[in-house]
Amino acid sequence: MCQKKCEYKSLSEFINKNFDKRKFGNIVNEYLYKKNMTTKELSENAGIDRKLISKFIADCNYHPSKETALAVCIGLKLNSREARELLKISGYTFSSNSQRDLTVIYALDAGVSRVSEVNGLLEEVGEKLFKE
Repeated sequence: MCQKKCEYKSLSEFINKNFDKRKFGNIVNEYLYKKNMTTKELSENAGIDRKLISKFIADCNYHPSKETALAVCIGLKLNSREARELLKISGYTFSSNSQRDLTVIYALDAGVSRVSEVNGLLEEVGEKLFKE
């Protein structure tokens, strides 16, 4: 089907080779374990209800909003590389033309680990705050 020289024989072969089966909740759960963090700590840091955290850990089909995914990145104390990977799994990316996204990247790499602290930085640059 490809007009150009393709390394794949079919679309299904391409998809099977490139499809990332990891899910948001699974990755969050892995980080909780790796960082020896409880869902309560994540909830407090991210400003997210524990019921929502339980929901996306239990439901492999849960798809977070970008807002939720970013708050989880902050709450898990991820660095910008880890956060990019978690966002990618969620179907999002950081945008280099968004002051808000750049502020979150800055905060992650500066070790800021609470949404309330990131909100202070967002307020400085006049950007939308995270819900707490």
